[in-house]
Amino acid sequence: MRASALALRSAAAVVIAIALAVTLGPACSINSRSDDFRCDRPGDCAPGRDCVDGWCVVDPDEIDASTTCPPACTRCQGGTCIIECDNAAACSDSRVTCPGTMPCDVRCSGSSSCGAGVSCGAAATCTVTCSGPGSCDQQVQCGAGACTVACGGTGSCGDGIDCDGACACTTTCSGAGACTGAIDCPAPSACTADGQCTMQPGPCNRC
Repeated sequence: MRASALALRSAAAVVIAIALAVTLGPACSINSRSDDFRCDRPGDCAPGRDCVDGWCVVDPDEIDASTTCPPACTRCQGGTCIIECDNAAACSDSRVTCPGTMPCDVRCSGSSSCGAGVSCGAAATCTVTCSGPGSCDQQVQCGAGACTVACGGTGSCGDGIDCDGACACTTTCSGAGACTGAIDCPAPSACTADGQCTMQPGPCNRC
């Protein structure tokens, strides 16, 4: 009797296992990937994704630490808001303003891009690169955080740079005819060298 009972229990267990396999098997084999993320080359993927093994996957380096990237940013990378203005007259309808307090990197590489100027706002740190010809025509305004402004485009930064309220500031006007407007640097006077702002010596970096 005991042997028969064990046999019946074993048989019942097998039947239950088969039933579960039939019921759950298809669900476990569902491919949850969307065809919208298929790719043949990197160019098939949206910004922030790489083409890996035929699928557009998120690039970990382009995920903001807070997992939220403000709409004003072109993308967020390593916790920094990156604003790309790489077409002619791009970002010129209104002043480019860094969102919130996250570090900000504004890149005005298009001809006459960022024409209404740039404001770093309350960004913890701010980097503004005006490399396009005639870019950043209106004033570049740094905030209270560390600020770096590079005006390498011909005739860029026409209305100058205001960073006298920054805890540290470095400016470079290497483009022909760049920075025809005033450059206001933080105090003391040692923070101004050859008409440019510098973070050296020590008193010029209060961040």
